[in-house]
Amino acid sequence: MRILKSIQTKVCVDGSLMKEYVLDEPLTEGFLKFLEKFGTVRSLEQLKKPYFSFEKEQFISIKGFVGDCNVEVRYKKEFQDLVADYFHLLLFYEREGERGIAKLKGVEESIRDKMKVRMGPSDGNR
Repeated sequence: MRILKSIQTKVCVDGSLMKEYVLDEPLTEGFLKFLEKFGTVRSLEQLKKPYFSFEKEQFISIKGFVGDCNVEVRYKKEFQDLVADYFHLLLFYEREGERGIAKLKGVEESIRDKMKVRMGPSDGNR
C-alpha cells in the first residue's frame, strides 16, 4: 500500500496532528494483523464495513474501515517530528512480512532512543 494523497490535515484540541490519507488500495485484514505486532488493534466486526483502530503509545493512532482506501492518522503532539514518517514506514514494511517486522522494530528502537533523550534523564528512566 502507498499513500496517494493527504486530503485533510488539522490540529486537534489536545495538540495532536490529524491527517486523513487516501491509499492506493483498500485496507485489509492482513494489514491489521501486521499492525498487531506494533501496538493495540481494536475492531468492530458487526458493522457493515469492519471498523478498526490502532494505537501505538507515544507514536500514532490510526482509524479506518477494512476495505476502505481512506484512513485517519493522528500523530502525538510531543513527538510529531520524530514519528512523522511512522505511518509511511508501516505501509512500506508490511510488504516485507517477517523481515519487515524485524526492520521496523529496529527503527522503532531508534525513535524511542531519541524520545528518551528529549525527555531527559529523569523522565527517561520511568
